[in-house]
Amino acid sequence: MKKLRILINEDSSSDAELLEYEIRKGGFNFISTRVDSQERFLAALDEFDPDLIISDFNLPSFNGMQALALAREHSPFVPLIIVTGAMNEEIAVECMKAGADDYVLKDNLRRLVPVIGVVMANSKARKERVFAEEQSASSERKMRAVFEHAHDAICILHEGFFIDCNPMAEKLFNVARDNLLHRSLAEFYPLEQTNGRLSEDVAAERFRKSLAGEPQNFEWRLQMLDGAVFDVDIGLSPIEIEGRLHLMAILRDITEKKRIELEMQENEKKYKDLSQEFNALLDVIPDPILLQSPNLEIVWANKAAMSNFREDAENLEERHCFKLLHKISAPHEGCPVLESFATGMPAKGIVPMTDRVWEIRAVPVKNELGAIVNVIEIGRDITEMKKLEQQLLHAQKMEAVGQLYGGIAHDFNNVVTAIIGYGNLILMKLPENDPARHFVEQILVTADRAAELTQGLLAFSRKRVLNMKPVQLNDIISGFRTFLGRIIGEQIVISTDLRNDPVFIYADSSQIEQVLMNLATNARDAMPDGGIITISLESSVLDGDFIKSHGYGEPGEYACILVSDTGVGMDEETVKKIFEPFFTTKEAGKGTGLGLSIAYGIVKEHNGYILASSKIGSGTTFRIYLPLIKSVEQRPEIPHYREPQGGHETILIAEDDSSVREITAKLLAGYGYSVIEAEDGDDALKKFAEAQDGVQLLILDVLMPGKGGREVADTLRQLSPEVKALFTSGYPLDLLVNKNILPDNVNFFVKPIAPRELLRKVREVLEG
Repeated sequence: MKKLRILINEDSSSDAELLEYEIRKGGFNFISTRVDSQERFLAALDEFDPDLIISDFNLPSFNGMQALALAREHSPFVPLIIVTGAMNEEIAVECMKAGADDYVLKDNLRRLVPVIGVVMANSKARKERVFAEEQSASSERKMRAVFEHAHDAICILHEGFFIDCNPMAEKLFNVARDNLLHRSLAEFYPLEQTNGRLSEDVAAERFRKSLAGEPQNFEWRLQMLDGAVFDVDIGLSPIEIEGRLHLMAILRDITEKKRIELEMQENEKKYKDLSQEFNALLDVIPDPILLQSPNLEIVWANKAAMSNFREDAENLEERHCFKLLHKISAPHEGCPVLESFATGMPAKGIVPMTDRVWEIRAVPVKNELGAIVNVIEIGRDITEMKKLEQQLLHAQKMEAVGQLYGGIAHDFNNVVTAIIGYGNLILMKLPENDPARHFVEQILVTADRAAELTQGLLAFSRKRVLNMKPVQLNDIISGFRTFLGRIIGEQIVISTDLRNDPVFIYADSSQIEQVLMNLATNARDAMPDGGIITISLESSVLDGDFIKSHGYGEPGEYACILVSDTGVGMDEETVKKIFEPFFTTKEAGKGTGLGLSIAYGIVKEHNGYILASSKIGSGTTFRIYLPLIKSVEQRPEIPHYREPQGGHETILIAEDDSSVREITAKLLAGYGYSVIEAEDGDDALKKFAEAQDGVQLLILDVLMPGKGGREVADTLRQLSPEVKALFTSGYPLDLLVNKNILPDNVNFFVKPIAPRELLRKVREVLEG
C-alpha cells in the first residue's frame, strides 16, 4: 500500500511528534517532513510532493494562512488542515473561506485522524471531479476548435432554426453569424427543386429520421439570400445540448464538383460519340488498318482488315498480321511494322503478295514517357495503281514520240513540198506523148506516198487538220470492204458484220479508212497461208468499270469497230508494245513499225480508244471505240475550184527552206507573177523596203529564224496597210492558233500543197 506523504508546517518539533503519533495511532502508513519557513515550505512542495499538508496557524515568520495561499497556488488539489492551539470560530471560518479543508485544535488532537480520513476522501473526489471538468472543458475546446476551423460548414439546428454555426457556414450562406442565427433553414430552400434534386418533402423526411437517431446523408440544392444557388452535400446527425435534442448539419459546397461531374459526363459522352464516329470512320475506310503489339499480335482491326482475315482468325495463336492478312508464316523481309518498332519512326514499304501488290505504312504509338507501345499499320492494295502507272508511262512515252513525229513531219513537209512542186513543174512542161512523163508521174506518186506518211506522222502527233463531219460507219466499212478485197489478196477472206440501224460518228472518213487499212494489212501479214479478217460493228457503253480497269476513258456511248484475224497471234508482252512507233515483229526491211502507231494517233485524234487482245495461235482482235453522235447535221458540199489562173502582181516570198522557196518562186513566176525571194523575216523587211510599195501579196512561212511570219506581216502592214498576206506552215492552223502564234482569221495553207492548189489559193487571196 502506498505510504501517505505528509508535509508538516510546524516550528515546534515536539508538537510535530505529537501529530505524527496521533496519525500513526490512527492506523495511517505515512512518511512525513517538517518545515518552519516559507522557503523550506515551497521547496518541500516541489521536492517532497505531499499528499497532505498539516500547518500550524501561528508561526513566528510563516503562519498558516500564508502556507494555505502558497499551497493552493502551487498544489490546489492537496488537502490542507490547520492545527492551532488558540483559534476561535472567526479565524476558522476565515481559513475555510481561504481554502483550508478543515481545522483541528491542539488540545483536541483525537479529532485529527477522522479529519484526515474525511479530507483525503474529499480530495480524491475533488480531483476526479476537477479532472472530469477539465476533460470536459478540453473536449469542448477541441470540439469548438474543430467546429470553428472545419473546412465544411457546420450548423446546429433546433426545430429547423439556426442556433449556432461556424465561420464556413457564414461563408457558404454569405450571411454573418449574428444574422444567420435564429433564421429558419426553410428560408434557404430554392423555389423549385429541379434536375433530379431532392424535393422539400423528402428533405423533411430525412430531417425527421435524423432526429429519430438515424444519421442521414444526401445532396440538396440551396438558394442563398442573395439569390445564388448552390449544390450541397448534407450530413445530418442528432446532438443533445443542455438536455434538448438538436440536429447538427455538416454542409459541403459541391457546386463545382457537380459542374465538373456534369462536364465529365458530357466529355465522356462526347468521347464515346467521337470514339463511335472514329471507329465508324475507320470501318468505312477501304484500306486495312491494324493496331499491333510489339510481338506483332493484332490488338484492333477495322472491317476492311477483318474482311481479309482467314476464317480461323479467332484462334489467338493466329492473330498476327503476317498470318491473317498476308497469309505467310513469318514477317516478310523489310516489314515496315518491325522497322517502326525498331526506329520509333514512321516507315513504309511495298509488299508483293501472289497476284496483288500492297503498300504498307507503319506509324508508332508512344506513351507519355516516349516508349513505343503499339504500331498502327495501314495497308493499301496498289495493284491497280501500279497498272495505271504503267499505262501512264506508256501514254507519256507515246506523247513524247508524237512530239518528235510532229517536228520530223514539219521538216519533211518542206522536202516533200519541193519534190511535188518540181515534179509538177516538169510535168506541166512535158508534152502529152513524152516518154519522160511516166517517170515524172512515178516520182509524184512516190512523193504522194511520202506526203501520206507525213500526214500519218502528223496524225499520230495530233498536229494535222482533219476534215471532220458526221459520217455513217456502216457506209465507210461497206465501201472499204470492196476496196480492201482488191488489194488484200485472194487467200484472205474478208467478212463483215454490220448493224441494221445507222451508226453515226463525227470523223474524217479518210482517216478511219486509213486505220482500217493499217489493221487489215497487219492482219494479212499475220496470216501468210491465208485466213479470215472479220470487221464487225456494235455499240458499247464505257462506264466506271471500264475506266477503272484500263485507267482512261470518258463515260458515254461509243461505236465499237472490231477487226479480228485468225493469224498467228501475239504474246502478252508483244501486245503491250504494238502501238509504240517503230516497233515491229516483221523481218528487217519488211515493216516500218509505224502502221499501228499511226492508227493509234488517228483514233486519239477522234477522241477514241483502241485496244488489242491476242493469244499465240488464236489470232488478234482490235477494238476501236469512237464516240457516237445522235443528231446529224447536213454540211454544204465544198464547191469545185476553177482551173488555176496566173497574174501580174508582185509577190514577196519569205521562206527559210531554200528548196521550198525556190520551187514556189519558179511556180509563181511561170504563171506571170513577179516574185521577190527572202530567206527569213529580216530579209523580207529589207526586200519589201527596196520594192518601194510595189508588193501586193506576202507569202510568209510562219516559223522562221529571227522574225516569224506574223511579226513580218504586222510590221509591213503598218508601212503598207493594203498589202495582203498568205501564211504557210507544216503545222495545222488550229495548233498555231492554240499556241497563240497566229489568229484564226488569216489566209493559210498547210505544206505540202499541190501546185494547182497553191495557184488557186494565191488568186483567191489576191482577188480578196
